[in-house]
Amino acid sequence: MGYYESYKAVFDRVETVISGLTNVSQVVTGGRFRVQSLPLAIINPRETRIGQAEIGTMLQNEIEFDVILIVRGTEPDDWFADVLDPLGGIVDAILADRTLNGTVKDVIPTLFSPGEITFQNRLYYGGLARFSALMFYTP
Repeated sequence: MGYYESYKAVFDRVETVISGLTNVSQVVTGGRFRVQSLPLAIINPRETRIGQAEIGTMLQNEIEFDVILIVRGTEPDDWFADVLDPLGGIVDAILADRTLNGTVKDVIPTLFSPGEITFQNRLYYGGLARFSALMFYTP
């Protein structure tokens, strides 16, 4: 498997995990989309740091990604029930298998931030969960 396939497999697995949640209606990874049904989860890759692993010819990759969750277009009555619960559900779902079905050695959340999201010149409510995953790749 080439680097692209190994890298993309991580995001495919994250998309599969989030798509399995009953309180997320739409999941998007790296493609064009319209905000059609909420809650909407958007998976965005961030920078990946690559370095020489300590063993053999393996490369150590620290893959970072964000999951932006757009929950609603109106201010929530109860932030804990309406925003934090589904955002926490995403974190819990990803942590249920910290190897993401064997695509990485480990994944951890590094940021959990509920708040307002401006998207397509419209204000929404939801939040962001950031993750860091450790993957080894042998060229």
